[in-house]
Amino acid sequence: MTKTCTTTFGKFKIKMEPNNLFVGGTKYCVNISLTKNETSLYWLSTEEGGCELDGKVIKGGETIKMVDLAFSLLRKYEPNRVIIKLLDDSGISWIGPRHKKYKINFLKGYLLLHRKTWYEEKFNATMCNDDIYKEYRKKADMNFDDPLKKPKEFSFGSSSDELTPLYKESLTWGEFIEKMKEKYGEKKYIMMYDWYRQAIYEIFDGMEINQNWKIDLTKRPVVNCLELKGGKRRTVKKINFFKYNQIEPFIEDRSISY
Repeated sequence: MTKTCTTTFGKFKIKMEPNNLFVGGTKYCVNISLTKNETSLYWLSTEEGGCELDGKVIKGGETIKMVDLAFSLLRKYEPNRVIIKLLDDSGISWIGPRHKKYKINFLKGYLLLHRKTWYEEKFNATMCNDDIYKEYRKKADMNFDDPLKKPKEFSFGSSSDELTPLYKESLTWGEFIEKMKEKYGEKKYIMMYDWYRQAIYEIFDGMEINQNWKIDLTKRPVVNCLELKGGKRRTVKKINFFKYNQIEPFIEDRSISY
């Protein structure tokens, strides 16, 4: 089943299969996998564009709305599926020397910069194990500002010349990260590549962050289609949309260059 869904923030193509739900435009940017015992956000990709049928760029807060649209469609067609597992490994990527592709994932990369993962901040995601999540949040809320969690020495790989002086003059990881963000702007993603995973390991006392994560769809806003067309039926429905707060995008300009 393929239909066209018009919303206040764009026009999208949706496709519902027995094992998959897709949402996008000239290409599908959201994929939710449906198996017998599990529902998973398998893929979310907006970097290459094409997520909307009229050519509008979907980014920042509208990315959140597009994913919530997918979640709402899932609840419409599969009302018993209310817990989404996160299998998605999306992140910020760029092409470096010799056309090699580099990527910092939303899980640990965003966590290092914002003290929450991207899905945690934007979709209220939690770990599937509540006890582990409580311990993780305790460390996230305390360890960035604890001087004892910052090793005296730390290797920043290819960015050591730029970052080591900032690190040495900072009392905590949190202070260092704020200085790095302020001084290097979007270049920070390139500079983080060699060491961000090790930094998370240090800050979280070696705790494994790659736990199973989930989103409770009953706690997400319902986004309906103002107009839904496709197949043999046409449905036109006027609704009051959820009023979204402004949400800043993970990255404003994805055209990172060397």
